[in-house]
Formats: sequence, structure tokens, C-alpha cells
Amino acid sequence: MADKSSAERKIEELQEQYSKTKYNKATNKYLGMLRAKIAKIKREMESTGRRSGTGYSVRKSGNATVVFVGFPNAGKSSLLKALTGVDSKVADYAFTTLDVIPGMLEYSGAKIQMLDLPGLIQGAHIGRGGSMKIVSVIRIADLILFVIDINVHTNLYQLIDELNMLNIRANGKKPNMRLEVGKVGGIHIEGNKHLIPKKEIIVDVLNEFKIFNGEVIFYENVTDDQFVDFVADNCVYIRGVVALNKIDTVSPQKVESVMKEIHDRTGMRIIPISAKMLSNIPELKRDMFNTLGLIRVYLKPKDGVPDMDKPMVLETGATVLDVVRKINTKLVKDTRFAYITGPSAKFANQRVGGEHIVRDGDVVTIVFD
Repeated sequence: MADKSSAERKIEELQEQYSKTKYNKATNKYLGMLRAKIAKIKREMESTGRRSGTGYSVRKSGNATVVFVGFPNAGKSSLLKALTGVDSKVADYAFTTLDVIPGMLEYSGAKIQMLDLPGLIQGAHIGRGGSMKIVSVIRIADLILFVIDINVHTNLYQLIDELNMLNIRANGKKPNMRLEVGKVGGIHIEGNKHLIPKKEIIVDVLNEFKIFNGEVIFYENVTDDQFVDFVADNCVYIRGVVALNKIDTVSPQKVESVMKEIHDRTGMRIIPISAKMLSNIPELKRDMFNTLGLIRVYLKPKDGVPDMDKPMVLETGATVLDVVRKINTKLVKDTRFAYITGPSAKFANQRVGGEHIVRDGDVVTIVFD
């Protein structure tokens, strides 16, 4: 590993201070400031990295991208083969200097790109095991599939901690709040004071980021950590599913107990599987498809019949105009309306406008000028 930069050393010092400080009312503000300082340095490091061109990336393909994250020997390669038929022993594929094993899962008309990454190890957040290259791929994913050996299931919590320190919030969501920076007047706060950080923490965190005037509006419960993430604006939020592997090696009671513990601690969906025995692989495919929020719509020519064998795959929340964009972006300006039959329609062949939200199973006829 290369010599650490002064910024990396500073982060380690701050993280050590943080880990040694016990949480209580008296230390809450101090801990909040440590979090803010760490987040600020990380944002500056990422900005420098982007400018210097040191990042890594892969080309996304298909309707969505799923990355396999796990420690070595968790069974990722076996699972990739079970899902896609790709054998990593003969299908190594190099992206830049990072070996990633790709596969394509075809499910319910969708093509879902699967990327089996090298196993993350403890200490990934400080660059061990080539983790910075691995992380650059994780950040572009639509779903993180944690592949966990049930015999060492606590590895999951270590992985989540490592990703948190790398500003990846697995199965998290960006808090619903707004920050409007001003020029005068100090900091104004709107929101239920019982559900948001203390005023002094809000002000100190904003000041750490050189924000001295503005309005902060909270629309929901926001923790201190979520507030720091929002202000730093350098986190990615990616849906997560746990593939609890090797269930054939333990008792059903053990499986049930571990699943309950993981759900209680993470809130994530857990699918118990055995990649070796091909147990629950169809269930895992279905769960990934549903978690990705993919929907299928079927195009019908004005005087023809729909092709029910070739759906158009979109994300939940897509509109009629999104359907048109996927056909050809140049056609958007010529779109007049659409006829829809299916779950999003009140009746068969309902006439709708471009902003109408389509749903899984809709049959759509677009009318152009």
C-alpha cells in the first residue's frame, strides 16, 4: 500500500478520537463535529481524486446493475454461476486494472447485469485489498447483493461498516430535507425539534462547511449522522438485499435465528440460499427484480396487437414520456397522448397524457403528431 496522505492520516486520527469517545448528552455535540470534520475531508479527497482522474469505472449494461459484495469465500462465484451460468474460472473479464466477473440475468423480460467483485476485506476503507477500485464499481450499482456465509454471518455488519466509512449507505435513503444557503441573517431551522438534531449541532456542522447563513427545512425524522451526510453531499444510497448462503450446512433453526437477527439489525430483505445446492435461487431472482423496482409495459401499435413476449422494462414511477424516450428521444416533441389498458388505467383504452405514470403490466399505444 502506498504511503498515506496527510488527509488519510487526519481521518484516521479523527476516527480514533470518535471511537474512543463514549456517547452521552455531554459528548453529543463533540461527536457531531468529529463526524462533520471527517465528512468534509472525505469530500475534499473525492473532489481531488475526480480532478486528477484517479477514479475507476465500468460500463453499465442491461436494465439494472447488481454488484456482489462479500468477504472472500462467501460463495459469490458459485452464486453468479447459479444465477447466470457464468463460470468465473473461464470468464474473467478485466475492467481497467480491476478483475470483475460479469454475467447477465434474464428475468421476466428484464436484463440485469451481475458483477461479481473481488472480496472486500476488513480495512477496505483505508485502501486495503485494492478496495478503492472495488468501491468505484459499487457506487454505480442499482443494487448491492450481500453474499454472506451463514456460518460467519457477522461479516455482514463489518461490510456495512466498511461501506459506511466509504460513504456508501446500503439500503439507506437520502433524508427528506432542504438546505437553502443565504447571504445574511444567520441559520433558520424549520422542523419538529424532537425529531431533528439539536440546533447547536446543526449550526456547528453548517459552519464547518463554511455555511453561515441559510434555511434548513426538515420534512421527516433526521438523525445527526444523516444530517452530516446531507450537508457533505458525498454519499450514495443503494438498495441492498442479503443472500444468506450455505444454509445447507446448518439447521433450519439456525437459519431462522440468523435471519431474524439480521433483519432486526439492518432492516434488509434476506433470502436464505444454497448456491451449491441451488436452493431458493428462483426466490432470490424474484426478490432482486422486485427490490430494483422494475416494471414491464407492452407496446401496442394503433391498429395492431401488443407483443407480450418483448416487454419494455422501466423503473417504477416511469411516465408515458419515459416510454417514448426509451423508443426514441426525438419522438418526445411529437407525442400527443397515449391509450392505456392495464393496472394504471381506470378503464380499457383510457386516454392519458405524457405525465401519466405507467405500472407493471400496462399495454400502451402512443399517438404521435
